[in-house]
Amino acid sequence: MSLSRSDLFSPNLERGTDELRLRHRVEIQPIDLRGLMRRAVVTDQTAIDKLFIRKKITAPQHSAGESFLDVIVKAGGTPRSSDPSATMGGTLRDAERAMSSRIMCASGAYRALARSGSDAERVTIRVVTKDVLPSGGLLHLLRKGLDSLTYYFGTVGVRDPRG
Repeated sequence: MSLSRSDLFSPNLERGTDELRLRHRVEIQPIDLRGLMRRAVVTDQTAIDKLFIRKKITAPQHSAGESFLDVIVKAGGTPRSSDPSATMGGTLRDAERAMSSRIMCASGAYRALARSGSDAERVTIRVVTKDVLPSGGLLHLLRKGLDSLTYYFGTVGVRDPRG
């Protein structure tokens, strides 16, 4: 695909990638006083995303936090994000087995998080599942919890692409 000169100097050039728009809610905001130039802004970032963007946590910690949230969602742990693909039809016995397997999918990650200590566990769960930024001096507890999850999810050796 070739770009023309008018494409390069379009006031709507900054609108985000296709993948960004697919995964997030992207809003176009004006960046100059007259509103001629615009930029794409992701409006549905989680607390983990915000901490990563501010360089408060590393890429492996961010990835582990997102993976932990995915596991919790699959287990049905957060009401705001039920996973429709985890539901299935069948008999009551099938439903009981499905529920126990959904709970078990989060137990390994939870045990790994519990090894970081009860305070780190509590802060990490609050930030990841309730989408609350850590206040005061609790950031070090979040990092400790996320570090234990990096070992569980295998993201511990990942190099941060931001340098």
